Amino acid sequence: METPKQRIIMECLKDDRSMKIVEKTRRKYMEYQEREKEILACAIRLFNERGYKDATTAAIAKESGISEPILYKHFENKKDLFLSCFQNIVDELIAYYKVVYKSHPEDELGYMEGVIRAYVNFVMENPDKSMFLVHLMSYQNNPDFAPAFNQFMEASITTIEKALKSAKANGLINPTVDLHFLAAMFVSQYFTVMAIQNFVDPVHYTNGALIQIMKSLMNA
Repeated sequence: METPKQRIIMECLKDDRSMKIVEKTRRKYMEYQEREKEILACAIRLFNERGYKDATTAAIAKESGISEPILYKHFENKKDLFLSCFQNIVDELIAYYKVVYKSHPEDELGYMEGVIRAYVNFVMENPDKSMFLVHLMSYQNNPDFAPAFNQFMEASITTIEKALKSAKANGLINPTVDLHFLAAMFVSQYFTVMAIQNFVDPVHYTNGALIQIMKSLMNA
C-alpha cells in the first residue's frame, strides 16, 4: 500500500515531468516563431526580387534553410505566405503608430508629424518591407490580394481623417479643406517615399520636407 510519503514523492515526480513538458513545449513554440520570422523575411526578399508569380515556395524554403514540407507547416500555400508577409508589415506599422499616439494623445498636429516621421523611419530602416508594399500596389486589382490592400488603405485613411477632423474642430487647420482628400494625400506620401527612396538622395526628401508639404496642404 502506498504511504503518504510515497504519494507525495510520486506527485512531485509528476509535477517535475509536467514542468519539463511545459518547458519543452515553450522552447518548440519559440523555435517555431523564430523560424516563421525567418521564412517571412526570406519570402519578402524573394517576392521583391522575382515577383509573386516567379517566387516559388521551393525557392523560399531553400532561402530559409528549410524543406518545403516544413514551410507548409507554417503557411497553407503561396498565397497565404504572401498575405502573411503583408500582415507582418502592417502589424509593424501599427506598432509604430501606437508609439506615436501615446506620445501625442491630445495633440493632433503633433500626431500627424509623428506619423510622417514614423513613415520615413520605417522606410529607411526596412527597405525590403517597404518595397514589398510598393510591389503590392501592382496587385491591387488582383482579386486574391485587393481586399487586404484596400482594407489597409481604408484603415490608414480613416485613422488620419479622424485626427484631421479633431484638428479642424479645434481650429488648427483650414475649415474649407476636404478632409478625406487630405487624408488620402497624407497616406499616399508614404508610398511616394517608398517608391523614390532608391532614386532620390534622402537629404532632399526628409521628415521636415514632408511635414512642410502637409502643413501647406492643411492651410491651403
